[in-house]
Amino acid sequence: MTSVEDQQQFLLPLNRDTEKIYYNHRFIIDTKVLVNHRTWQITKVNRISPNGLIRFTLAQDLFNSETDYIETDENGNVIGMYADYWKKGVEPTTQPDEPVSIYSKVTYSGKDPVIKISGNYKKFTVKFYDEIGQIAHKHGFWKYEIDGENVGELIQTDDTNIDENQIKIKFIGSDDYIDKDLVVTYVSDSGITSSVIVNIQGL
Repeated sequence: MTSVEDQQQFLLPLNRDTEKIYYNHRFIIDTKVLVNHRTWQITKVNRISPNGLIRFTLAQDLFNSETDYIETDENGNVIGMYADYWKKGVEPTTQPDEPVSIYSKVTYSGKDPVIKISGNYKKFTVKFYDEIGQIAHKHGFWKYEIDGENVGELIQTDDTNIDENQIKIKFIGSDDYIDKDLVVTYVSDSGITSSVIVNIQGL
C-alpha cells in the first residue's frame, strides 16, 4: 500500500453550504495542466464559531480511477475534476429540478393576530408547499418591520422548545408603538418570502 503524508489547511466562511463539508469528504485540488492530479481527504474540521470560520485539514489521498473523474473537452483540456464521481462504480443520476411553484406560509400561535408589548412570547411557524402539498423546511431568516422600517432591535427571541421552522418572539418597544402593525416575515435562502401581520397592543 502506498501512503502519502502531505497535509494542507484552508479557511472558509461558516455558512449553510460549508457546514456540509465534513470528515472523509474527498476533493481533487491541483493544477489542471498536470497529468497526475492530487486527491485530498478532509481529516479534521475545526469550526471557529466566534469568528464565523471553519478551518479544514486535508491529507493527500490516492487518485482512484474507478471513482474519481477528470473531465476534458474535445481538445483534451481539463474542464472539471471530481472525486467520488462514480461512487462505488455507479454513475450518479441527475436530480430532478425543484418545482417552480413553491411557496411558503407564516402562521402565528393564539386566536387573535396581536402581540402585547413586553407580554408573553408569541410563536410563529413557516411551512413550505409545492403543487402536491407540504415539503421540507428551507433555511432562511426572520425579519420584523413596522411602517416599512426594520425593528429587529425591538424583538426579543426565545429558542427553547421550538422546531427549526419556528421562532418565538416578544416585542419590547415602547408604548408609542401601540396599535401599530408588526410585519413578521420569513425569507428563505432561495428568496421565497411570506409574511403575517400582528397588531401591537399594550398589556
